[in-house]
Amino acid sequence: MDFDLKIVGGTILDGSGRERYRGDVAIKGGRIVALGKAAGTAADTIDAGGLMVAPGFVDVHTHYDAQVFWDSTLSVSPWHGVTTVVIGNCGFGIAPTHPEHRGLILETLARVESMSLDSLWAGLGREWPFVTFPEYLAAIERRRPTINVAVLAGHTPIRLHVMGREAVERAARPAEVATMRALVREAITAGAIGFATSVSNVHYGFSGFPVPSRLAAFDEIVALCQAMGEVDQGLIHYNVGRQPRFGEYEALVKASGRPLCWTSLLSGGLGPGAHRDHLAASHAQRVKGLDIHPQGAARPISLEFNFREPAAFDTWQNFAAVREAKNDADFRRLYADAAFRQAFKDEVEGRGRNHEFFLGGRGEEASNLASWKLTTISWYPPEPALNGRSLHAVAAERRMHAVDLMLDLVLRSKLEVRFSMPRANFDEAEVAEILGDSSVVVGLGDGGAHLSQLCDACYATYLLGHWVRDKGVLTLEQAVHRLTQHTAQVYGITDRGLLAVDRPADAVVFDPATVGAGPLERIYDLPGGADRLVSRPKGVAAVVVNGRRLPAPGADTGPGSGRLLRNGRAA
Repeated sequence: MDFDLKIVGGTILDGSGRERYRGDVAIKGGRIVALGKAAGTAADTIDAGGLMVAPGFVDVHTHYDAQVFWDSTLSVSPWHGVTTVVIGNCGFGIAPTHPEHRGLILETLARVESMSLDSLWAGLGREWPFVTFPEYLAAIERRRPTINVAVLAGHTPIRLHVMGREAVERAARPAEVATMRALVREAITAGAIGFATSVSNVHYGFSGFPVPSRLAAFDEIVALCQAMGEVDQGLIHYNVGRQPRFGEYEALVKASGRPLCWTSLLSGGLGPGAHRDHLAASHAQRVKGLDIHPQGAARPISLEFNFREPAAFDTWQNFAAVREAKNDADFRRLYADAAFRQAFKDEVEGRGRNHEFFLGGRGEEASNLASWKLTTISWYPPEPALNGRSLHAVAAERRMHAVDLMLDLVLRSKLEVRFSMPRANFDEAEVAEILGDSSVVVGLGDGGAHLSQLCDACYATYLLGHWVRDKGVLTLEQAVHRLTQHTAQVYGITDRGLLAVDRPADAVVFDPATVGAGPLERIYDLPGGADRLVSRPKGVAAVVVNGRRLPAPGADTGPGSGRLLRNGRAA
């Protein structure tokens, strides 16, 4: 045979953004050896007649840091055409970690990324095959994942590794900063794609403390980013929460000489139209020659939750007692309490003390009140007819306050009822403006995180179906470029994101007439039987990783063909 695999008769979108063309893709030894015309025989052939052939999608914002050790497929990302993921975002990860800190780092992930603590322990076990960051990379490599993985070095595990529990209590001393700086340099030298941190005021970790990176003085963050400048390698991922910090972005880039991607530029959050100010400020920085990029999302960010873990209200002041509740009896007592209900009503009516959510600044109260008004009842076992209905519409029909209805449903269902509440990106006109800006990095899929509350790892197929086919906000060429070469270039991934001869053969074949993300489905396949939400792909005919065609979504792949991308490229 001349080739291992041929993709024939398709329309090629090579990822560069240039115009599509008809042709074949021939693959041998995991690499593309012919493009356009490919005469010769192949051991395996994919008929792409009437379909599009694109580079595998590059998802730069995931949290598969732990999941890779029990699910080497990193589902659901490859189902939707993603062939490369970046993990370690927002400064969260599991290495370096001393054995005595394993419980603290997993409790932090469980809280900040809404992961099941029992599943984390069941999936990772008590004995981990790594302590240091270089050992962690080697452990991922040994797992032979289904898709390619690049890793950011996380500020939170590095700080906890050096300072122990005091990492959530105080600023670091000069000697500690020096040790952390050395660990960042060690991680980058070993192959980390960059350094990630979070100063977002909604990020809380073990025992309800702010995550360790939030205790860092800005000088500490500068020093750790400068470690990348010393080796002239790596990207800064900076999570600041709702309010951009353009001055800090500029200071970090100038001090380190490294590019920066900040999370996140969303619709909602800070009031109608605020995204336009952020886009303008971002453009002004690039005009000055600064390599700074905002990261946006293609999907509405909605949380599906129950009142054992009421994630939508996690940082509200009047939910402090909920965060301390130990069992269902404590929850039931609180949700029946008249004083708790009145405080809840005060918040949603704009009279409360919760400045982080409703009283946070210009326009924020209006945006979050709109979010509250869009809450729906996702699943109510005692009365299925309510599933999918507006909480406020049902409350109006029953002539009661929406808070009373919500908490009554919680009690009647024995805490099982689930609600869905959009937190950002629910104004489609504003989202269209963000996605229409070619400088915005499309990401925030959050694969591996918030598993029982959302599934946005399907954002690539959603973008192609909703924003390209249905809304016409982007052309296919533009969308594929933004999902492939653009994200790869920003993050320094040098051998992915483009279909070209002698490049690694990562590809996705899809039908532009049907591609999309299926409805959310709750399944119970996490370690220990915990649940998660998944979305099945529509219109994805084939996914190829390093020349190997992947089996159907959900099938066991065995040892994968993915590669660890050290410093953004396979060895």
